[in-house]
Amino acid sequence: MKQIVFLMMGFALFSASGQAAKVEKANVAKGSKFVLHMDFDALLTSQLGSTVIKQARQEEGEERIKALTDVIGFDPFTALNSATMFGNGEEENGAILLKHKAETKRVLSFIKLEEDYRPTEYKDHTIHSVGEVGERGYISFVNKTTAVIAPSRELAQGGIDLVRGKGAAKKLPSQIDEISKKVKAPFLVAYADVDGLEEVIEDPNVNDMAREVAIVVGEMEENLVLSIQIVAQSVETAEHLHNMVNGLIGFAALGQEENPELKDLIKALKVSRKESTITVDFNMPVDKILEAVDPALENLDVDLDIDLLGGGKESKDK
Repeated sequence: MKQIVFLMMGFALFSASGQAAKVEKANVAKGSKFVLHMDFDALLTSQLGSTVIKQARQEEGEERIKALTDVIGFDPFTALNSATMFGNGEEENGAILLKHKAETKRVLSFIKLEEDYRPTEYKDHTIHSVGEVGERGYISFVNKTTAVIAPSRELAQGGIDLVRGKGAAKKLPSQIDEISKKVKAPFLVAYADVDGLEEVIEDPNVNDMAREVAIVVGEMEENLVLSIQIVAQSVETAEHLHNMVNGLIGFAALGQEENPELKDLIKALKVSRKESTITVDFNMPVDKILEAVDPALENLDVDLDIDLLGGGKESKDK
C-alpha cells in the first residue's frame, strides 16, 4: 500500500495546473549542496507538457482517472503545483517540499491502511510513516497546500521547521538565477555543488572535473530549451571538457546525412566556454520534437492501475 501511495504521488509530480512558481530560498534548507525544483504549473501550460498530458488522459480515459481520484483523493494530473528537493550532500540526507491541491484527509485515510503505519507528533504537526525498518518513508502535511516528504523522521522535522519559516537558506546560488533567465517559465531548475557532494558521487572523475553544475529546462518562444552550465575545476579542465564535447558532436555529425533527425539535433546544440565555465545549450522548436516522438506518444501507456487500489477495470498488460 505504501508503495502505491508514494508511486501515485510521484506520478503526480509530472503534471499540475495553476500559476507557475520559481524556486524560492524559503523552500531550501540552509547548508544544502543540491537543489532540484520542478514547476508542474509551467510544465502543464507549456506546449510540450500539455500535449503529452492530453495524450496521457486520452489513453487512460476520463472515467478511469475519476475512479482513481475518488479513491486516493487527488487527480494525479492536476494535484501538484511544484516540488523542491534539496540535501546537504550526506547519504540519504534530503527532503522534498510539495506544493499541492490534494484532499489530504482522503490521502491520509489511504496511508493509514498500511499495516506498518505509525504516526508521531512534532510540535503541532503529525509525521506519518510507512514501510519496513530501514526503508520507511515519512510525510507530513504541514498546511493545506504544503507537504514534506523525507527518508527519516529527523529530516521530516527539519522540513516542517522550514515551512514554518525556520532554517531556510539565506540566499540561493547565483547560478540558479542566472541560468533560469534562459527561459520564460522553467519547469525544471537544478543546481549541484559538486565539491560538496563528494560523499554521494560515486565517480571520482566527476569531482576532478567539475566544481558546480546548473541545469534549466523550459520553453521560450515555442522552442524547448535545455541549458547546462558547468564550472570546471580549472581553466585547463574547462578547455579539455569543451574540446571533448565538441569532439563528440563532431563524431555524431558524421552520420547526419543518413539521419535527418540527428542533423536537427546537432543543429540545435551549441557549446561555448568562458574561462572555467562551459555552457551547453539545446534549442529546438517544440513542433519538431513532437513530430519526432509522435509514434511514442501514440503508444503512451500511463497505466494508473486502479485495480490495485480496490476496483475498476482490469489492469492492462505490461
